[in-house]
Amino acid sequence: MPSSLRFCVVALTLGLTCLTAHAFAKKPIELWSFFYFNGTAFVAGRPEPLSPFVAVRDGFVPVVETREERIKEVKLHEGTGALVGICYVQSYGGKLKPARGFHPVPMQEIAITAADGQSAIPVQTDGNGYFVSELPAGSYRVGNQQVEVRVDNGKTNFIPVRVGKRMVD
Repeated sequence: MPSSLRFCVVALTLGLTCLTAHAFAKKPIELWSFFYFNGTAFVAGRPEPLSPFVAVRDGFVPVVETREERIKEVKLHEGTGALVGICYVQSYGGKLKPARGFHPVPMQEIAITAADGQSAIPVQTDGNGYFVSELPAGSYRVGNQQVEVRVDNGKTNFIPVRVGKRMVD
């Protein structure tokens, strides 16, 4: 085989290998959906840079992140779903700030109780006020207000837990 033909085959093989590696490196992040808390509910999309958001993918444990990099993929156990929430204090008013806002409550313990009342699962919020819990499929009551939420197999549900209201001048 002539050396120029050999060089072309090696160059083509190297190029295809690089393109394939690049495609596989990008693909997993594109399979995830992103949500952030806007002060009243979780909404789809990406928040401001360095603001916390939740990456969600069916069949995987949701991930709370502040930057968009490679997401650590951990599969949900068979027969379980995920519950993602934020614990926050609602804020109203203020002359120097917008009238609508919230303050996350870090390191707050939240009780998740099975609907039958048999078992309680305590979870703790992270530094941004978020919590993630993998639960068997079923109905649960969350927080002191006992808000009812349904967890489905392989799916993720969102729940905001308001623990207070702050009125500002």
